[in-house]
Amino acid sequence: MVDIRNSEDPDAEVVRSVAEGSEKAFEQLVEKYEHSVLNTIYRYVGYRVEAEDIAQEVFLKVWRHASDFKGRSRFSTWLYRIVVNQCLGYRKKHKEKPETLEETIDKDRASITPEAEIERRKKAEIVRMAIDELPRRQRIALILSRFEGKSYKEIAQIMGVSLSTVESLIFRARGSLKKKLLPLKKKGEI
Repeated sequence: MVDIRNSEDPDAEVVRSVAEGSEKAFEQLVEKYEHSVLNTIYRYVGYRVEAEDIAQEVFLKVWRHASDFKGRSRFSTWLYRIVVNQCLGYRKKHKEKPETLEETIDKDRASITPEAEIERRKKAEIVRMAIDELPRRQRIALILSRFEGKSYKEIAQIMGVSLSTVESLIFRARGSLKKKLLPLKKKGEI
């Protein structure tokens, strides 16, 4: 049985129901978090299809291990720990591969000229590559902070490190990115 200690967690009762086998409760969690989980994974791995596969694995782990959630932190923190672990596992198993043409087409950007879209994608790819070159822990902390809007406290819980470590990781990540990207910005490449 799930020992829910964090009564401030809005998901506590839903997780308890999932642990007891409620598919409806599980669907509620998936519906609530699927978009943010998928986006986090996509930012980390860079490929939509793989991100969708990893997201399925994340939610499968939530279903199978909901009874392991003890409520010492918020459910979202526990969930993002699973997300980070799955992304790390993916990165260990897979080499970088070039993005396919289909993956580069974004239907929501129909109003942007093709030239502007190509330029935007080029700049985004340069930044993504610079982030990918960061040491693993710096990259994770930066992605959770910058792209997922997680607080430093939440990041510390997700990563299992101290608050000062998170501050240091993000400080160093930003410094490294500035060092890598500033020359490109001065040249007008980004």
